[in-house]
Amino acid sequence: MRSKEGYIDLLPEYFAGFLNSTDRLAVEEWKDASDENLAIFRESEKVYHSLDLLKEMRQYDSSQALQKLNDRISREKPVRNFVYYWQRIAAVLLLPLLLGSLYLFVDRPRQSDAIWQAYHTPPGVKSELRLPDGTSIILNSETKIEYPSNFTTKERRVVLSGEAFFDVAKDKARPFIVDLGKIGVEVLGTKFNVSNYPDESRTEVVLAEGKVNLIENDRNRQKILAKMNSGEQVVFEKQTGKLFLEEVEVDRYISWIDGLLIFREDNMEKVVRSLERWYKVDITIETPEIKDYIFTGTFKQETIIQILDLLKRTSPIDYRIVQSEKLKNGTYGKQRIILTKSN
Repeated sequence: MRSKEGYIDLLPEYFAGFLNSTDRLAVEEWKDASDENLAIFRESEKVYHSLDLLKEMRQYDSSQALQKLNDRISREKPVRNFVYYWQRIAAVLLLPLLLGSLYLFVDRPRQSDAIWQAYHTPPGVKSELRLPDGTSIILNSETKIEYPSNFTTKERRVVLSGEAFFDVAKDKARPFIVDLGKIGVEVLGTKFNVSNYPDESRTEVVLAEGKVNLIENDRNRQKILAKMNSGEQVVFEKQTGKLFLEEVEVDRYISWIDGLLIFREDNMEKVVRSLERWYKVDITIETPEIKDYIFTGTFKQETIIQILDLLKRTSPIDYRIVQSEKLKNGTYGKQRIILTKSN
């Protein structure tokens, strides 16, 4: 039988929908076993879903955030031993969010002698950032952006790895450039989405408003490779250097901003990559045939288990979950999911 601490350690996986049926039932039975257990469960659930707390954490370092949380609980919930249990809960639930709020200051030679900053969102976390010029950026899971503390030259240059939606402040005198490696996006002021994950074979740019130039990322020439209009997408194949321009449904590519996960006749490999980043899991396709399956669906608040169950009901796919391991720092590793073809 698990100790109280053992059940508390399972709560993050419970709220995320990652527990198997046996452990999930065990947590629910523990929750209903006493008023104290129920109080711990309810308060930890509030923390897990608290957007206000996330905003507070962005203003403090990890120790200050944890202390603030403990102080609040001590005032609002004078239940015996709560601070001790909250320290355990906070360490497991809040660490990924705190990591997304850390700034790393680095001295880079670009953009004159300005100090460059790096901002990174961990798996399963989205965040919003405002640059010195007023540009607003929404960062998707596992995304890193580098930018100067001040735009002091004739251009406003940032470096992106991952996915982000840009709402660029207008400045006709200084173009805004998103450095994507071999290519870049040059704008004066508009809204667009960029997907440029290092483990993906292609970079995608989708324009929501206005016009942008896709450029060759050469500081000497900056040759224009394509001119984009609103409602268009450019796909850049990293290995071949080929470009593909077409009209698309923009909402499909920016729906993640509003918490929507949309698939429209996407192959299972693409579906799996999206689910991995969205739900902070590792998914292995064990049966190669599954990679070519096509899937269509829209999700908002479903858990990964609910989506897997839908896949199982609508296609010849089965899955099994490998229990995540607890790491030395007290957090959990990613949940592992194995996809196979059903009999």
